[in-house]
Amino acid sequence: DWASLPILLLLVSLFSFFAFPITNGFSRYQEHQADVYGLEVIHGLVPNSQQVAAEAFQVLGEIDLADPSPSPFIKLWLYSHPPLSERLAFALSYDPWSKGQAPEFVKQ
Repeated sequence: DWASLPILLLLVSLFSFFAFPITNGFSRYQEHQADVYGLEVIHGLVPNSQQVAAEAFQVLGEIDLADPSPSPFIKLWLYSHPPLSERLAFALSYDPWSKGQAPEFVKQ
C-alpha cells in the first residue's frame, strides 16, 4: 500500500542515521590498514619514508581543509578516515623493522 511508504522511508532513514557510526568505524579501520600497507611498501624505497608519509598526510589534510583533531563525537559520527593527527602520529611512529618485528602486509 502506498500509504505505508512514508513510514518505510522514515524507518530506512533512521536505520541509516544510526548505522553511520558503525560503517564509519569500519571504514576508518580499513583506511588505517591501507596506511600501514602504504608505509610498508615505501619503506626502503623512499629515504626517510616515515617523514615523507607524514608530510603527505599533512598536505592532504591542508588541501581538504580537514580538522586535524576533531572531537571524539565528530570522529565517531562523521569521519570515514582517521583524523589527520592520528595519521601523522602513526606515520611517524610505525617502524616494526627497528624492533625486529615482521611487517603486517609486506613480507621481505
